Amino acid sequence: RLPPRIVLTGMLTAHSNLMRRDYRPSAFSQVRMTDTTEETHLNEVAYLKNRVMELEHLVERSQGMVDALEDIELADNFLEAFKRRASWLVGLLVLQSCSSFILAGQDDLLAAHPVIVYFLTMLVGAGGNAGNQSAVRIIRGLAIGAVTRQTRRDYLVREMQMALAITLTLVCVGAVRVVLFHGQGMDAIVICGSLAVIVFCSIVFGTALPLVLADVGIDPAHAGTSIQVVMDILGVAVTCAMTSWLLQ
Repeated sequence: RLPPRIVLTGMLTAHSNLMRRDYRPSAFSQVRMTDTTEETHLNEVAYLKNRVMELEHLVERSQGMVDALEDIELADNFLEAFKRRASWLVGLLVLQSCSSFILAGQDDLLAAHPVIVYFLTMLVGAGGNAGNQSAVRIIRGLAIGAVTRQTRRDYLVREMQMALAITLTLVCVGAVRVVLFHGQGMDAIVICGSLAVIVFCSIVFGTALPLVLADVGIDPAHAGTSIQVVMDILGVAVTCAMTSWLLQ
């Protein structure tokens, strides 16, 4: 059985090549064209050119779908899929230990301000959720061909705007939660400031990471798990830095 890439891309490319041929009327058509105007002939040629452009665009959009189909077929090989997924997760597990090293160096700081510890899971979780949400959108766009080299700039600009809007929303909700759980004064400022930095960075990183992985030849689907670990480390680092800066 031929791989989906060859089948789908071959069909679309063949159709595109067929439509790309010069428009040469047959002898019978030439007789009929004596009764038609040159404008009609030009309109037919213009239609064919537009059709070729549409087919080329379809081939480009289908590329992501073909890659996704290939990945699904490769998944039939259990050992191959296991090695690919397990190796990535083991690497992330080792990398995630960095957050514990950061916390271990901040014992005195956290002991003096225990309220920060109470909200640490909220901060790290919000960053991971926001980043994963952005990553999934880009991965899906790459899979269906909606995100290409021509359209990625528009996606990045839109996600930057979305990052600002979501950050403001989550900071307001987070501030209410801090007040309800007796976090007041500078503690609330530290938590809300940390939340703003973490959420904004997570959306930006979640948008960029799948694109970077795709450019270097790594499966963009790994961005979903990677952004969680990245934001765990970054969230802890940002919270500790903000606490040290504002409270000491």
